[in-house]
Amino acid sequence: MNYTLQRQVQESGDYFFYDVEMNKGPADWDRTHNFVLSVVAEVPVGRGRTYLSSLSGVGEAILGGWQFNTNTIIQSGLPFSVTYRDAGADRDTGGNNRPNLTGDPDGPQTRDQWFNATPIGSAGSAFTRPTRGTFGDMKRNSLRGPGYWRVDASLFKHFRFADRKSLELRAEAVNLFNHVNLGNPDSEVGVPGNNNTNAGRINSTAFFNADLQRNFQFALRFIF
Repeated sequence: MNYTLQRQVQESGDYFFYDVEMNKGPADWDRTHNFVLSVVAEVPVGRGRTYLSSLSGVGEAILGGWQFNTNTIIQSGLPFSVTYRDAGADRDTGGNNRPNLTGDPDGPQTRDQWFNATPIGSAGSAFTRPTRGTFGDMKRNSLRGPGYWRVDASLFKHFRFADRKSLELRAEAVNLFNHVNLGNPDSEVGVPGNNNTNAGRINSTAFFNADLQRNFQFALRFIF
């Protein structure tokens, strides 16, 4: 079992002619909490074990030699920045498209609306456009996406023979509970005349749609 409390802050390197602090914030890969639990457990039944150690033949083949393994990963969400449409019309310096933060950006944190993505200029919006020729004051990577958790597990059955030979049957499962880990939301909010209907919505799974979904595999191993 291990736990890591992490805080990785970086400057992206953009806008150093203007303000080196402008793009300072959590690194794109920063996950605040990281917890991993690994378990390897042998059932203490059968030949050479605590219980029923005198088993042999059919009894040993059925009850002895079982092993259960699991690996559980639980992590905080990844950071992301909020941007807004038509930002280039406000200044000609390029790049930084972040708005001013004027309200509460938190949302219901559902797949359809992760943060308060109400368009700028509409009632309830948490953002405003910065004054023309200036950058928005919302910090880089100041919001967090969905957390991540996955349980992998396996079940082994060992058959022992003479002369240190053994046979091992394996059943292994990746993402045992078939939990769907979501990616970060579309973080570009709309403006009057140019709305983004997908703003705040999550349209991908973790790791850019490469996160592992449930998969079973089986193996036979002969040790001699």
